[in-house]
Amino acid sequence: MPTDSTLRFGIVGTGVIAGIVADAIAASKNARLAAVSSRQIETARDFVSKRPGAVPVQGIDDLRRRPDVDAIYIATPTATKEEIALASIAAGKHILFDKPFASHASAVRVANAARAAGLLLMDATHFVHHPRTAAIQAACAEKIGRPQFLHTALYVSITDHSNIRYDVAREPMGALGDLAWYSMRAIVEFLRPAGPIIKAVLVPERHPKTGSVVRAAGLLAFAGGEVSTFDIGFTAGTLFMDFELVGATGIIGMDDFVLDWTNSSHFKNPGIKTGYFHRTGMATRKDVTYIETPSETAPEILMIESFANLARSGDPSQRAGPAISSLKTQEYLDALWTSVA
Repeated sequence: MPTDSTLRFGIVGTGVIAGIVADAIAASKNARLAAVSSRQIETARDFVSKRPGAVPVQGIDDLRRRPDVDAIYIATPTATKEEIALASIAAGKHILFDKPFASHASAVRVANAARAAGLLLMDATHFVHHPRTAAIQAACAEKIGRPQFLHTALYVSITDHSNIRYDVAREPMGALGDLAWYSMRAIVEFLRPAGPIIKAVLVPERHPKTGSVVRAAGLLAFAGGEVSTFDIGFTAGTLFMDFELVGATGIIGMDDFVLDWTNSSHFKNPGIKTGYFHRTGMATRKDVTYIETPSETAPEILMIESFANLARSGDPSQRAGPAISSLKTQEYLDALWTSVA
């Protein structure tokens, strides 16, 4: 149950992802939902009708002025995120945002404003907070040596062309911003290149009517020798979330690196264990080891609890880490996007 130190959230946006985060806030130990904002008050009322204790608000200005809101989760189209974030920071609110920003420069402006105000800025990437992520990071040196190559593939079937992801005015990067964000974040969390990008290659496929990116493949190479490739899109007719991290002595792999099959927002399959595959030497299928990394708590709930702890800690050095990771992720995304601009 929430305590007296509970972090009070406001949400801007009422889409599917906002609902997932709202439910995670309700299930967390140290946060609660105070208010929800939408351009149309009727939409906000409908959203909070299923979430007792939260009040509906029309527009961002009324939300950011509320004294019962400590932090704001921004679940709006990419084109509007910077304006909303800067206004919320000016009102003294911590920021959790749904990826991505419109550009690295936009993200830097928001991060600088949050840092100057002593506020927390974090992106809402769930898998970062899963115990599996920390377990792989800790096991890399022993299991595979220094990571040298990372390949990720993420496909989600979205064929409705009225979906916001097909709207280039509101979501300029389309599938690249929506899905390759996770591939870029995997680079930050697992490949961890120390040097700058020396080569960025992007091969996008665009929808013939909307012009939005619906599929893309690409490569990033770094000065330290690390290389990452990825393949993402809306066009495969199914969901897959493949991951292979290659080192000098082995490989770590997953088939659910974004949303674990066991206990994430979209899947509740307790019969499918959460963990990762490890192979080394001349291994066949029967020689591949599966290492379990269980978690009783869904990663989106862990994300909210981590955010609340950092927001309440009062330690600026601890608060700096999430923003640095967000900026690096956006930097890699921008390198790809600008390579075809």
